[in-house]
Amino acid sequence: MITLRQLEFVVAVAEEGSFTAAAARCHTVQSALSHQIAKLEDQLGARLFERHSRRLRITPAGEVFLRNARLTLRAAERLQDEMAEALGTVSGRINIGHISSLATVAVPQLLSDYRQAHAGVDVHLRTGMSEVLLQDLAEGRLDIALVGVGPQVPLPEERLLLHEETLAVVVAPGHRFAGRRRITLADLDNEPMAGLVAGAGTRGIIDAAFADAGLRQRLQYEVTHGDLVRQLVAADLGVSILPSTIARNLPDVVAVKLQPAFPFFTYACWARDPTPAARAFMDLIRQHHAIPT
Repeated sequence: MITLRQLEFVVAVAEEGSFTAAAARCHTVQSALSHQIAKLEDQLGARLFERHSRRLRITPAGEVFLRNARLTLRAAERLQDEMAEALGTVSGRINIGHISSLATVAVPQLLSDYRQAHAGVDVHLRTGMSEVLLQDLAEGRLDIALVGVGPQVPLPEERLLLHEETLAVVVAPGHRFAGRRRITLADLDNEPMAGLVAGAGTRGIIDAAFADAGLRQRLQYEVTHGDLVRQLVAADLGVSILPSTIARNLPDVVAVKLQPAFPFFTYACWARDPTPAARAFMDLIRQHHAIPT
């Protein structure tokens, strides 16, 4: 009979790329791990890994086994988590992703309140671009994704609107646009710009807007963090387009209304079949934003 421990060994070897690293991850000795995988291969009548002098490669049969091993391990973990919830405790692991320029959700306070309420949950948080986070959510690498997007981005049905706003242009105080009450998209034709890399919610809106208007987007500086965008704009190296909430609160730059208005939405999205830990996190988000359940 195949054991959960054997499944853990196979997943660890596939993800770590070596028996030595997998053994360390599984808190066992390499000889014991190798013996269990060899025993499993004999039982299945198939090799799961091709072993070379310095390389380890998973076989086609191993890929099939790996996919099902992950599903089985997740199901076993889910069973434990659901039983704990039935007994009044939220446990397990939760993987949360959020955009770095998340100004309308107080993530540190949210996490602090969550830890106080559910100390038994193993919380993991990382930042990323909205499109990447949504892909990771769809493929099971995330339980919750806090994203900022325009109306052109398809979203899962499991979502909650947290905030809606428009975009604004940010410029250096000495820029010729700094005294304007509004800036049109046509004003930005061929204007040096700084912005986030592809995959960011604002980037998708801006790219589509320039293309639809037949204007040239002269994006000279593409970075991965909003504060670097601010620094580039403050140095008068280019202008940028950001959500209004962020733009109005940035130091050393001037925020100007963009015309026409482009809507920008902040959403919490979650997996189709959320774990107890994910359900508890969404309940807390609703409390923080006073959204009825």
